[in-house]
Amino acid sequence: MLLNEFIPVDKSSAIRAFLFSLFTDDDVEVICGSVLPEDVISAINCLNLFGKIVEQNGVSFKISSKAKKPVKAIDCGNSATMMHILMGISVYLGDDFELTGDKSLMSRNHSDFSEAAKLYHGNFVETTLTKESAQLKSFHLISMLKNGGKLHFKSRTRRNTEDLLTKMGAKIVENQNCIEVFSLETLHGYSVEIKLDPSSAFITACAAFVFGRSFEISNIYHDDSRMTPFLLLQNAGFDIKIEEDADSFKVSGTPLCKEMHDINVSKDQVAEIIDEIPFIAFIVARIGKTFTVKNASWLRNKESDRISESVKRFSLTFETEEFTDGFSVSGAAGHALKGDIPHSFDHRMEMLSSLIALDNGVDFKMNASYKISFPKFYELFKYLKND
Repeated sequence: MLLNEFIPVDKSSAIRAFLFSLFTDDDVEVICGSVLPEDVISAINCLNLFGKIVEQNGVSFKISSKAKKPVKAIDCGNSATMMHILMGISVYLGDDFELTGDKSLMSRNHSDFSEAAKLYHGNFVETTLTKESAQLKSFHLISMLKNGGKLHFKSRTRRNTEDLLTKMGAKIVENQNCIEVFSLETLHGYSVEIKLDPSSAFITACAAFVFGRSFEISNIYHDDSRMTPFLLLQNAGFDIKIEEDADSFKVSGTPLCKEMHDINVSKDQVAEIIDEIPFIAFIVARIGKTFTVKNASWLRNKESDRISESVKRFSLTFETEEFTDGFSVSGAAGHALKGDIPHSFDHRMEMLSSLIALDNGVDFKMNASYKISFPKFYELFKYLKND
């Protein structure tokens, strides 16, 4: 069954596509042919505070006018991506913005970004990425645009920022584990189509497997690293096929398992699967195998402490062990549900809870937090159940 209609646009790409219009006085067109998560809507709404004019015509958004310093606080909602991109834009434009958000966002530790901002005082900067975070990398690359810089890193992260800035005329050169940004005065307008979100596509595949359904999802955002969660399930023994088109991926699968294998996540893979780790762990454990991840301490600084919160949920049905920087979960036959499945303000933990409930045949009514990233998740569940 083709499940495209339920998958939202790629949140990371869409937030950047709208916010990067603040770099240019040229017109910008952003095409979003699928549902918009709440985090993306927050990014669109904030453009008005900068004096930008946003006109929607069907799936196309035209953004025009010159950006000016906002006189009101910018509400980032639940979106750390939006907040951190705006922090970088603040450095680039040389203006201070007042940024706020919901309780979850404001309770998180943003010190890596505030410390990084201290490096930028109108000069060339050469520094090393302190955490394998696509958002922190984006902050540095944006901050380096005016005066140039070099950013050293250990592992690849998502390339949304590099790709879009290059499209705007920025000169960005990657050589092994270093990205060099060359200074420039003007960035150009652009037209960009936002593909479907790989992370939501993966969660959709997990839901299809729990329901015992085959699935197909096409037009997924084109980034090799975002396919790692699917590749890990392939390695575990799942029947998953990945096809690459010119500018997107198509993924299909059946709820069949060949020879099953444990999954041990390597250090280099963590940054590529940071949002999907709890779901990979669940799907691997439910087929009776063991999933182990370490070097993932960044998970403790998401919307919740996703290491502890994942373990809290997995321990209801599986054998689990929590580490400082990760966890291990092992499936075994005959495990009964031990206790109530918890709720969370964290959208991904709420979706994980719903999958665990489904797998154990119990009712679980989600709160509305899932709409932050996956507005049609509940509709997807009903469709898979009733189709």
